[in-house]
Amino acid sequence: MPPRTRLKTHATHDQDRPSDTPSPSDQPHNDNNKDVGRNSSEEPSSPRQSNHPLTDAEELDRAWKVAANAVSSSYNNYHVPELSDQKDKSGRFMIAYHCKMCSTKINRPMSDSSCGNLNKHAALCLRKQQEASKTRTLASVGITGTGDIDPKEVPQLCAVWCAEAARPFSALVDASHKALLHPTVLKHLPTRKAVSKDIHMLYSAIQYNYRTVLKQHQGALYLGVDVWQSPNGFDILGIVIYRLADDNPTNFKLEATVGQLH
Repeated sequence: MPPRTRLKTHATHDQDRPSDTPSPSDQPHNDNNKDVGRNSSEEPSSPRQSNHPLTDAEELDRAWKVAANAVSSSYNNYHVPELSDQKDKSGRFMIAYHCKMCSTKINRPMSDSSCGNLNKHAALCLRKQQEASKTRTLASVGITGTGDIDPKEVPQLCAVWCAEAARPFSALVDASHKALLHPTVLKHLPTRKAVSKDIHMLYSAIQYNYRTVLKQHQGALYLGVDVWQSPNGFDILGIVIYRLADDNPTNFKLEATVGQLH
């Protein structure tokens, strides 16, 4: 009798379960379910996460694509990137970006994706172009015969301008005088102390050569003497030598040079 009771109880449980629902033992067991769940939660590894770093050619190709897609407006100011001949701290070649405005080469390590240096250089070039456009030369407005002034000649021009007419050094920085200066001179205008030093250098440089010129001169030499006292109490004797450089009766020309200061 006890075995029959157990059979009825088991049958009752089987009848309560829907006929179309398979039992746990009857359900197919798929060993790939765990693999599917595990694979779906994993992300594909990026090239930088892989154990094998990109080669120089692959890094250059990636830089080409980034610049071509214009991810940042910084790349618009540069030509197509190329492999540089300079290496970074890790010994790898860097990517070179040539500026379209000044042709300067900006090197960036392959491991660096920042555009900070590119933006900084582009802003500097743009500011220089804007400043150059504001400073117009005389030739650009139709005035010919002025010529271009070499910035290296500006100190000499200022020294001669002050020395020839005994102009004060402070006249160079006068606002009304600066308004008349050439843009190149105005940009490289020396200080008063620098002008004084340049005058002494010019005088020392030509003193020996001009002594030979005076020896070869045929004719009279005239001396101009002047004495004055400086504000700090020193008495100064100045001697100027004059000679006839052009004996044209209608337009004679005297050449003057400072002989000595005592």
